[in-house]
Order: sequence, then C-alpha cells, then structure tokens
Amino acid sequence: MNNIRIIKPGLLTTVQDNGRRGYQQFGVTVAGAMDNFSFRFANLLVGNHENQAVLEVTFLGPEIEFDCNEVIAITGADMNPKLNKESIEMWTTISVKKGDRLSLSNAVSGLRSYIAFSRGIDIPEIMGSRSTYLRGKLGGFKGRKLESGDELPLGERILNSTGSYI
Repeated sequence: MNNIRIIKPGLLTTVQDNGRRGYQQFGVTVAGAMDNFSFRFANLLVGNHENQAVLEVTFLGPEIEFDCNEVIAITGADMNPKLNKESIEMWTTISVKKGDRLSLSNAVSGLRSYIAFSRGIDIPEIMGSRSTYLRGKLGGFKGRKLESGDELPLGERILNSTGSYI
C-alpha cells in the first residue's frame, strides 16, 4: 500500500482541493485551498490534474514519513522544507524514497504551503470534493485536521499511452 504517515501534524494541516460547489444553499461551504495559484501550481509540477487533492499546511508544518517512492512539490509559503533534515527547494519536483521524512517548520514568509503528491491522495470524494470542511466535519481525512499517527493512502501511478503518468 502506498501511504504517507503523519509523524507531527503541524498547526493546521488538512486535505484540500478546489472545493465543493453547488451546496451553499444547504449550508455547506465551498471549502478548498485558500491559495488557489499555489495549490494548482503544486499539482502541475508533479504531473497531476490541477484540482487533485493536496495537503494544505497553515503557519507551522508537519513531519511526514513516506511508505513508498514518490514525487512531490511544495509551493506557497516558505516553511523551510527539509527532506531527511537536508534543506530542499520549493516550487520544483522532489523525488522521495520509501522511509524518507519530510518536515516543514514555521512560515518564514506567507501563511500556507501546499504539498502535492504525484500519486494523489486517495480518499473518497464527498459532494464532488476531497476538501476538508472543518466546521461541518466533512471531507478530507475523517473531516478533521491531520493528527500524529494518521496514515493517508496515496493512489497508484499509471502510465498512459505516451509514457506519462496519469
């Protein structure tokens, strides 16, 4: 199984995509990523559709362990990302290996960072979205912010006819 394990959750780390639309009349907000540009750009860097679910990290970042090889991108606020305690670049693709640990510290500039995974976060859609709506305890991972010990499933990478991952 392809998972990521949350070692430390950070201040407020949630699963977000572009949100759920068309349910406001029923009291369900759109939710979704707060920084639409950074969210979409992170996905494009790893070859995903721009609306694929990502981790949205607010002010103080998490520590994550990978249970599989993966390609990630981190965009948005600079939270001094490190892979196995070594500084890594933002706004680019990063290859990680099974057992690697990614950590983000406090925001140096900005407020929210986005972590995209080439496999995508494989959680169910609710009302057409994987976004976490905290007040309604809906969507995302169990309708809440991430906690230590949580394991999020990642999808399978599939090659299309042109040799690119879909």
